[in-house]
Amino acid sequence: MNSMLPQYSTKTFSQVYPDVENFVNDYQRFPWFTGEDAPFLHDNTIQILYWLLIARYANNPIANRDQNQFCFKLFAIVWQYGPTWEKKLDIQKQLRNIDFSNDDWLQGAKAIYNTALNPETAPSTASLEELQYINQQNTTNYKRSKFDALAILASLLDDSFTEEFIRRFRVCFKQFVAPEDPLLFVTEEDED
Repeated sequence: MNSMLPQYSTKTFSQVYPDVENFVNDYQRFPWFTGEDAPFLHDNTIQILYWLLIARYANNPIANRDQNQFCFKLFAIVWQYGPTWEKKLDIQKQLRNIDFSNDDWLQGAKAIYNTALNPETAPSTASLEELQYINQQNTTNYKRSKFDALAILASLLDDSFTEEFIRRFRVCFKQFVAPEDPLLFVTEEDED
């Protein structure tokens, strides 16, 4: 029987986190998870992140010899970029679930132009407040065609932000093509 196993000087991602429970538990034990204002990910999102990282980096050896430093680096990236990624996931879900049964999605911007001639109060140059008195009001209401609205929706749909987020974790893993240690071949010989 011949076996060829690559030898790395550090563990792979799947060896550090063999299951989602270990990943979630480690995530929750780091200091940035605590406190009311902590920008933490929801349980479902952190589990999705684990499976995305496993899909991309399961057999990649970690860059740090110190496993704790690897975990700090990994979860620092999650803390820094994760909440924005989670919000973008939510926005994309809302965009994909737009109700096309009513015409609200066809509404465009609304512009209102007011003119005040000879108001009874003098305008202040230091204030940004609007005058309460108007002589004339013009409004402009825009309505999009269905094609324009769909084109805007299509331009808002984005499937690259998850790829961009997962790519940020590359710094946590070694960047080489071959194993560090020589490959070992084991051959069992039959004694006859």
